Amino acid sequence: MRGLTKRWNAPKASDPRLDLVGRILESRGFENKDARDAFLNPSMKDLEKPSALPGAMDAATLLVEAVKANKRILIFGDYDADGITASAVLYHIIAAASGREGPIVYIPDRLEEGYGISPEAIEKFSKQSIDLVITVDCGITAIEAAQRAAELGITLIITDHHTFRKDGELPTCDAIVHPALNGEPTTPFAGVGVAYQVAWAFAEIWSDSPKVNEKLRDVLLNMIPMTAIGTIADMVPLREGNRIIARWGLQMLPTVDNEGLQAMMKEIKTPSGALASTHVSFGIAPLINAAGRMSHAAIALDLLTHLEGDLAAAAAAELSELNRKRQHTQREIQTEASQMIKDNALDDSSNRCVVLHQDDWARGVVGICAGQLVNQINRPIIMLATEGDHYVGSARSIPEYSILEGLHACETLLVTYGGHAAAAGLTVHRDNYEAFVAAITAHANATISEDALVPSLNIDAKADLSEVTLEAACEIAKVGPFGVGNPTPRVQIDGAKIVDCNTMGQNGAHLNMRLTQGNASIRCVWWNQGGLVDRLHNGETIDLVATILINEYRGHRSSQLKIEDVKLPSG
Repeated sequence: MRGLTKRWNAPKASDPRLDLVGRILESRGFENKDARDAFLNPSMKDLEKPSALPGAMDAATLLVEAVKANKRILIFGDYDADGITASAVLYHIIAAASGREGPIVYIPDRLEEGYGISPEAIEKFSKQSIDLVITVDCGITAIEAAQRAAELGITLIITDHHTFRKDGELPTCDAIVHPALNGEPTTPFAGVGVAYQVAWAFAEIWSDSPKVNEKLRDVLLNMIPMTAIGTIADMVPLREGNRIIARWGLQMLPTVDNEGLQAMMKEIKTPSGALASTHVSFGIAPLINAAGRMSHAAIALDLLTHLEGDLAAAAAAELSELNRKRQHTQREIQTEASQMIKDNALDDSSNRCVVLHQDDWARGVVGICAGQLVNQINRPIIMLATEGDHYVGSARSIPEYSILEGLHACETLLVTYGGHAAAAGLTVHRDNYEAFVAAITAHANATISEDALVPSLNIDAKADLSEVTLEAACEIAKVGPFGVGNPTPRVQIDGAKIVDCNTMGQNGAHLNMRLTQGNASIRCVWWNQGGLVDRLHNGETIDLVATILINEYRGHRSSQLKIEDVKLPSG
């Protein structure tokens, strides 16, 4: 079925005797009451033990031995929110166990060094007399770096969650921790989730018992909010263990014993109660990421590891200012990129992957710009900036196309690449740029159907307008935290009558409607669709897809529909 703007994927048939939340969860695979109750009430007791994560116990054993022997340990992280929080988690558990200042943490410079650990970095650490290096959120493809570590006698532990090399080769090192090492994982942890499991295993081995000593247990509990931030920020599926971490981490975040996190929450003015995933996605995570995008990630790392009082407040304010600069830069690049697409008609049906290049684009920002453009034109976007003789940048994709598979098909034309199906980074020599554009476009054109170019909506359940109550909105909120793998539920409502429709916002950018069905009436908003006001007439009956929200205004709470698409009687 097609609406005015999107394809509608009909909901699965569900038991009409269930309430709205029950039907939503049944459509998501929770077919009995026990499964639905377990999902709605996740328990920390159900978080899988570190012994279930391949390599975690081996890595933790090496870490414990190194700490007890006073070896020089270095944590090698990544410059995004996942990598920074993962680094902080390991830093805190090792510091607490040793009773000393935590290990050295090294975050590479995004522009100067790029992503991941290199042989050159290993050589630098050897000169600093580092005995053990543990990576977080990177390293699973670092074949050459691992070889160099072995040659120089450095113990190397790799913890990562990214995709393996196409040929399946793994680094030869002392331990590898990866959710997919032995096949499909129970929980597809983010880098910080992997680090948390290693920290938990470390605490068990240090305590010489599965029952962790009180001091380390308190540290592990206090790291759950940190782990939730990295998990939500990295957009891994919020199911299984990731859901447990996110749900409990958000509840614990307002009272977390970490002055850096408290300073950031004060800076962005989060509410005092349990937080939603959006407070992380659009608040805390952008502050952390802004450091690596616009300056150096060490600012955010210091804030999460040891800054207190006025120093923490000053660092949080600095991150906030960097984020404002990032937002300004992002707007400029997106405007320029959108114009390039328009001027060159790159969004027609014969061009199912868009590659853009501009010499002076900020490398730290092109990834989020690409993500926004994907939302606008619904096809994979690759955005590149110039660095010497190379073009370097990021790719984002639609659900129907694995950008990583596309890059695999072009690997002979690339210097480096890596990532996931939905997002990846890449480097291409300028001499190979045109050939690369032709190759990735040909692969996308052969893989992506024309139908897939139209964005789709997965609908969870059909509902009557009378079911859209404040009580229902509160129950739906319990299905969260929402994110990848657990999106905000969508309902389809058929036969609703428009009784009022007008524009609102600057330049009439948005629609504000009131709908009725029988005795039920509700206010709706449709963001960024003000241009459709002339196609929606009072008295007209429509079908719609929407999410159900809680609207709070001047102390009054009510349910509200956020419309995502509409179907007119004419089709």
